[in-house]
Amino acid sequence: MKRLASALGLLAAVSVLAFAGGSKDAAPAKSASALPYEGVKLTMAVCAEQYADYLRELGKSFEAKTGAKVSVDVIGYVELYQKITQDYASNTKLYDLATVDIMWTGEFESKGFTMDLSELIKRDAKEINLEDIIPVMWTMGNWNGKQIAFPMAGYANSLIYRKDLVEDPAEKAAFKAKYGYELGVPKSLKALEDTAEFFTRRDKNLFGLVANGARGSAVAQDWMEYMRAFGGSLFDKSGNVAVDSAACKASLEFFVRIFDKYAPPGAIGYWWDDRETAYRTGQAVMESSWSIARAGYENPEISKVVGKTGMAATPKIETANALYGVGGWGVGINSDVDDAKKAAAWAFVKYITGAEMQKQWMLHDGAPIRYSTLKDPDLLAAKPWLPVMLNVFVNGDGDYRPRGPKANEIQNALGLRVNQAITHELSVDDALAKMKEDLVAITK
Repeated sequence: MKRLASALGLLAAVSVLAFAGGSKDAAPAKSASALPYEGVKLTMAVCAEQYADYLRELGKSFEAKTGAKVSVDVIGYVELYQKITQDYASNTKLYDLATVDIMWTGEFESKGFTMDLSELIKRDAKEINLEDIIPVMWTMGNWNGKQIAFPMAGYANSLIYRKDLVEDPAEKAAFKAKYGYELGVPKSLKALEDTAEFFTRRDKNLFGLVANGARGSAVAQDWMEYMRAFGGSLFDKSGNVAVDSAACKASLEFFVRIFDKYAPPGAIGYWWDDRETAYRTGQAVMESSWSIARAGYENPEISKVVGKTGMAATPKIETANALYGVGGWGVGINSDVDDAKKAAAWAFVKYITGAEMQKQWMLHDGAPIRYSTLKDPDLLAAKPWLPVMLNVFVNGDGDYRPRGPKANEIQNALGLRVNQAITHELSVDDALAKMKEDLVAITK
């Protein structure tokens, strides 16, 4: 996990002139009475996450405060990547700023898509209150010593489970009679599988464990969570492809069993929304999920399991070091736009991620990046699962999935081969063999 000292060291080491003086695109001088960014128009591309609509509200309040108009374009995950990378590569300047997935940082830095914010962060360190930002959050946009996106929304990979079932006395007695130990929150992968098997009752449309199976990023990212829990890695310490390891094989065999034995019918086609729906409707008892979805389980408009959910760190093999997954989104500023827009965009980034705004952000389905947010008494009363998130963040790893310049190619290759394994188009051994061939070709 990157510690704050090392993150700040990276930031301090980078010297970038963010807004060059004398540019022909510089904003005209304004009168003393004018709002600082009067007349500037910004367009922001945002992934269709729960908080996307609230960003529109923040855009309106920012306009009232500064004069800059912010239009927010809400786009699905796959389309967002396609649209903003095309925009950045072609210099069409459709978007002045955009949310940046943690997985895209290496590619965006290597191609110069979004500006390096390091010097601005250093300049405005006191205003930003850097010490309040959890160190792992800097991985949202840090690559090769450059902060090409500012952390906006941190996600903790977590085990979500039906605490009402796990704590039920009759279920506990039946589980102990069958497996010889107490039913509880699974802390090992064996306990996770035993619990999934125990609660899978097809005649009652109840399934023990659900995961994403759709070909592409959905199945790739879900499998990587289990791969790391088994102690596996795509690459060894020397950078060689390591998917043919015993740990990777065990994880893929386990992942295939989820779909064969414990997941609802049709899960091989699930994306994130489908997986969440299976849990919220009471069809699935457990899932490995991102913390951003946690609040939705308590919303009676979309959930049938209100008050019945528990949240814990994800299980792992007993001999592996804890590798709690951390993901989420940063917000980056298009390198191609003019200085006036860059200045207004940076002000907006600071506005939406500031300590004062974080509380309202969290109350409108946002995701935290600050210690103070996760320790706020009012938020703790409303969201008692925040300490679990803080534990994952403090002990978490933002690099547990590859974030390099070829991360998207790697993820696409994984998404094909893992899907072929869970659909039994390929055996586990054959899927891993082809996966290795793919990764060697991508990284050579």
